[in-house]
Amino acid sequence: MAKGFKNTKQRSAIMNLLAERNTPLTAEEIGEAIAPSYPKLALSTVYRNLELFTNAGLLEKSFFQDGVTRYSLAKGHHGHYLICTGCQEKIRLEDCPLHELEHKLTDETGFTITDHDLTLYGLCPACKGKTKNGK
Repeated sequence: MAKGFKNTKQRSAIMNLLAERNTPLTAEEIGEAIAPSYPKLALSTVYRNLELFTNAGLLEKSFFQDGVTRYSLAKGHHGHYLICTGCQEKIRLEDCPLHELEHKLTDETGFTITDHDLTLYGLCPACKGKTKNGK
């Protein structure tokens, strides 16, 4: 963990947790998960470290329909997700399906697109099987 800041056990625990879970987590979820090892760690410290890591490019923020900010390891590109509205499972899409559309819109409008997000909501196979008609 270079990037010009001190490596602490708590910071390592945050990064290790995000690597292990491989799904976007809220600051509260991160705090709860590492609390057994660091019971005196304040939630404000978790937030501060998440912002530090995000600003350093180590993490990315995701904003989903529920309005809660979630954090995940930066993969070198922005993230898109499928989110199950039944169980809240989050599946990251590794390929960006919007690059062609982005280029087309730039060509057609002259608009310089700097970023975008795509989050698709629906039911995962397990939750779809639990519903009567899958809708």
